Amino acid sequence: METYKNSYDRNEDHMLWELHEIRHKLHKELSKKSVEEMNKDALRKFKEWQTKYKANQIE
Repeated sequence: METYKNSYDRNEDHMLWELHEIRHKLHKELSKKSVEEMNKDALRKFKEWQTKYKANQIE
């Protein structure tokens, strides 16, 4: 599968098309952020997950 050009169409392989669309959307979102911003967001999400996971372990 080529990363720079979509060599298949929507009707040929629906799953590959969906993956292509998701990657395209993520690329548009992430290309606007710096590495520092991406890392900060990742750490924030990880801490939220840890907090939620620990709360679920107690119950």
